Amino acid sequence: MRWATRTNLLVCLLLVFAGISAQAQMSLAFSADVSVTSGQGNAVVGKWYLSPPKMRMDMTSPVEAKANPMGKVSMIIDPGAKNAIMLMPQHQVYMEIPAGSSHQIEGMQRLRNVSQGGNPCAGETGTTCKKLGSETVNGRSCDKWEITEKEEGHTTIAWVDQKLHFPIKVQDNKGVTTNFTNIKEGPQDPSLFVIPPGYHKLDVSAPARPR
Repeated sequence: MRWATRTNLLVCLLLVFAGISAQAQMSLAFSADVSVTSGQGNAVVGKWYLSPPKMRMDMTSPVEAKANPMGKVSMIIDPGAKNAIMLMPQHQVYMEIPAGSSHQIEGMQRLRNVSQGGNPCAGETGTTCKKLGSETVNGRSCDKWEITEKEEGHTTIAWVDQKLHFPIKVQDNKGVTTNFTNIKEGPQDPSLFVIPPGYHKLDVSAPARPR
């Protein structure tokens, strides 16, 4: 199987989540349903768990579910670890995904600022944040922020939950929307954030098996 090729899209998506959430040190623990929809209408849906500073997302792509040989996939992010962990329950295997790109670091800093009730862009150069007021999103009170990266011409609107100190909706000018619904506050099971017993590490550098 060409595992690396088939996981590229999921890896990119989940590392974006790592950037948004990996340093949610002051956010409250919660679970939620999550969906990510692209401008072309493609969607990834799943379940989100946050137990600061660790997070997990269980997900699948409804459009490609029948053709997806991996089945459901989970990503575990622990800021204290060098790598993120991708679990593939259907095959009882896991992959280690290096973390730490510049975009992830920026995202971590922004969430840290938000979790402290401050301007998401504080301490950054070339990026501005403008508070657009407050709105109710998914039944929860949120502060609405516009984040503009001048050099890349990239604009993002983030709705930050006033209680969770976490962006429960994010929409960018490329048409990608991330949405958290069915939010349930409270402690999460610690077993969600470790590799389950019986899983073995997948070596993506190994040659593909003949079909």
